[in-house]
Amino acid sequence: MQDARTGAESSPPRSRPRHSGAAGRTGLAGGRWLRDCQNGAVRVVLVLADEPDIDDGGLRRAVEAALATADHDVDVIDLHEGDFNAAMTTAGRRAYHSGQPLVEPDVADFGPRVSAAEALVFVHRASWTGMPPRLKGFVDRTFVPGVGFHLVEGKLKRGLVGVRRLVVIAIHDRSRSEVFRNRDGGRRILLRTMRLIVNPRCRRRYVALYDTRPERVAAARRRFAAKLDRVLVGL
Repeated sequence: MQDARTGAESSPPRSRPRHSGAAGRTGLAGGRWLRDCQNGAVRVVLVLADEPDIDDGGLRRAVEAALATADHDVDVIDLHEGDFNAAMTTAGRRAYHSGQPLVEPDVADFGPRVSAAEALVFVHRASWTGMPPRLKGFVDRTFVPGVGFHLVEGKLKRGLVGVRRLVVIAIHDRSRSEVFRNRDGGRRILLRTMRLIVNPRCRRRYVALYDTRPERVAAARRRFAAKLDRVLVGL
């Protein structure tokens, strides 16, 4: 094609690639990876740190419904069920750098479960703009040497290379600007720090509802729910 102003030959305009399905609609670009998964389903470990009586369990139901829509294989870890203790005990601390760091029964099966995951989804209500104690305890006591990472000649080696999707779903009572001013500890740890132990090409998403005052929460929740569906269906 010839440029009318200069007379020089110019390249034809590039056509924009078309995207179909949930991946194209949400910009997650996950379609190619999903096609590589058996039957398009993803092995998801869903970590629930939200208290069950908050919102009558509405957030949990919304998350599980969105994952079910895409027929993902979901393994639920509810930190409010069973005898999970958020605090690392003296025995657990002593075993941290041993060959078997998951020595206590309340976390013994968490390691194999997260190691088998292709996607990790964390759901929580923020505490002082950060993670609630139960979720912080889960991270500290589960992603230990031998599970989250390996130390090889003093260098960190990723332990969860099978994890290619990382999603954090959070509800904040405070405004977005206030959360950002306080550095949003939950987002920083779960998305930025954990990227060092998952697959290097892991795609990360953060879905948050801010400022849950009654006068604005209805519209905000609708937007939040819509984004929740898009992200989880398009894992």
